[in-house]
Amino acid sequence: MTQVQIKHQVAARMMAPGEISPFSFHVHPVVTAGALVVAALYPVLLAGAWGHRSRRLSGATGRQHYPVGQAISHLRRGRAALFYGGLLFAYLAMAWPLGDIARHYSVLAYLGSNSLLVLVSTPLMLAGLPRWFFAEVTRRPLVDKVLKVLTSPIPATLVFSAAGIASMLPPVVGAESKSDAAWAAFHLVLVGAAAVMWVTALGLLPGLHRLSTYGRVGFLFVQSLLPTFPGIALIFAKHSFYAPYRAGSAAIGLNPLTDQQLAGAAIKGLSILVLWTVAAIILARASKDEEEGRDPESLTWDDVEREFERHGRPATVERDA
Repeated sequence: MTQVQIKHQVAARMMAPGEISPFSFHVHPVVTAGALVVAALYPVLLAGAWGHRSRRLSGATGRQHYPVGQAISHLRRGRAALFYGGLLFAYLAMAWPLGDIARHYSVLAYLGSNSLLVLVSTPLMLAGLPRWFFAEVTRRPLVDKVLKVLTSPIPATLVFSAAGIASMLPPVVGAESKSDAAWAAFHLVLVGAAAVMWVTALGLLPGLHRLSTYGRVGFLFVQSLLPTFPGIALIFAKHSFYAPYRAGSAAIGLNPLTDQQLAGAAIKGLSILVLWTVAAIILARASKDEEEGRDPESLTWDDVEREFERHGRPATVERDA
């Protein structure tokens, strides 16, 4: 008999007659519909941004039609796969079975679901968007000014840390377990904070003052340390902090305290694994660029143009779309 079968039997014995099993399948129509809408919007938004970029750089006026295929043809190989892969991970984090267990039964599943959104889904979806797309959607002065402040290392660290710590506070967890609106709202905030951190780490906002290669590696190292302290608190706690999960964890065959300790160890280990892996990739790519005679921190036209716009001067250099 496998461990999964044993856990199912334990859960079945601990439930009252007629009670629904934590592992029972059911569809999440709102989550499913949201994922399908985002999947459909991806090529549409790319086409809109590419059309705006083409008209702006060519000096064309009036409305012109730019087919979706033209925007997709300007994607680097694999970007669409990264975006849709990230979307799939987001769906798995919010839907059956992980989303259901995270909502009512297990702190480990709850923090695991959050980690999947923050450390896997968000960076994959951002990596699936081309840099010219970021340049177009952040071009408005107010948007650029706000993002320039938020994606500076210290504000980005504070935003990401605040959201991460808030996700572990018992009152927040309790509110999420009782209210669909609170669950959805906090996860939107969490993903937004993660996006701020990853835009900073990946250097996605155009401009001349992005972090250097070693600056980004150091930034990721700092982010990896932040979950360590609450993680240690969960690991060495003598009692369960999360009342909503005390009864639920027993239904899936876990002691509440053990569930909490496993959650602390999981977020600590997963954060280090993901963030240090990304830092290693950044270093490896920079090293490869140097070996091949390329500048790993070279500027693009979007960087130069954005800096001109920030100083109120139009960039007059001609460039093909």
